[in-house]
Amino acid sequence: MISAPRMCALVLGVCAGLPWMAGAAEQLPNLSDEKVPVRFAVTDRTWPANPGDADICLWKDDKMAAVSFTVDDNIAPDVPWWLEMADKYGIRVTWFIISKNVGGNGVGGTWDLWKQVLAKGHDVQSHTHTHLHTDEPGWKDIGWEYTESKRVIEENLPGHRVRFLAYPGGPNSHLNDRTLAGQTYAGARGVTGTLCQVNQVDYLGMRAVTESSFDNPKANWADAKRVLDPADKMFRTWVVFIYHGVKDKTPDRPLFLYLRENKDRLWFASYADAALYGQQRDTAAVKVVENSGSKIVFTVEDRMDDATFDYPLTVKVRLPSGWSGAAAEQGGKTAGVATIEHEGNRYALVEAVPDRGPVALVSN
Repeated sequence: MISAPRMCALVLGVCAGLPWMAGAAEQLPNLSDEKVPVRFAVTDRTWPANPGDADICLWKDDKMAAVSFTVDDNIAPDVPWWLEMADKYGIRVTWFIISKNVGGNGVGGTWDLWKQVLAKGHDVQSHTHTHLHTDEPGWKDIGWEYTESKRVIEENLPGHRVRFLAYPGGPNSHLNDRTLAGQTYAGARGVTGTLCQVNQVDYLGMRAVTESSFDNPKANWADAKRVLDPADKMFRTWVVFIYHGVKDKTPDRPLFLYLRENKDRLWFASYADAALYGQQRDTAAVKVVENSGSKIVFTVEDRMDDATFDYPLTVKVRLPSGWSGAAAEQGGKTAGVATIEHEGNRYALVEAVPDRGPVALVSN
């Protein structure tokens, strides 16, 4: 969770020493810092001290850390195995697909296949249109690679939004351009095989690690187990796994078993959901505007573009002693609420979308 001192500063509008927070009314397309500042202090879960106090959780549902599985290059023959693993272990998978390769019965899959993937709760995002195959007929430039992929995927998967990119590797990887990527996408994933601290995520160059680094003393810099160690600087961060083809389809994998053992502490998020949540959280402030025995009202505002960034943040609210539960409403619609107890006090975990109006919380 965001530390109490930082949250107090944001609520009061005091951002001294944090120039990246200046101008809360901005509508940023992404957080594109190449030299990423330390955006906040990382702590264990925190608990608002007084009834009516509110705090933004570091991750959805106040989970300790986030884990995303990503698969590049379509690899359609592996899709059934991934769907089986997802059902077995409760994970979500994001396929970054090469849009030109979709069609027929080849490795690129069909649009019907990717519709099935979406229908099962997984995600499809962009890995460019040709994977930087500049010799393809009609190839134009890197900007076209980015925009054409988004256009083709959204055209063939009606109602689906493509907001994130995975940069292609290979001999033409030097053509990748984060500035141009940021003009089309809300974020992008690279292939750097290390973890990054949760308060210094480069959302236009997110790092990814491989399964082989898990519980591997020779690859500690990329070991996902670090995210649950309070003494580690990678505590509570976002782990993104990268795959291409899976040759060894053994189901009872040490990584998957570990994740299942810790499922109550980890958010298994699609890449898009975690990237939206993180950027909103990193620029958000919560402010309680009404706090009575019968009603608590708060607002959540961030600096991100409201047309793109519409994922609900989890806000933890300390409930008055007489409340056995709570119901919430935002913008005339019911907002999700879960109640939990900690050291004899009751708290609500409220789903609130930034910049969509006040959230009213009442006893139920």
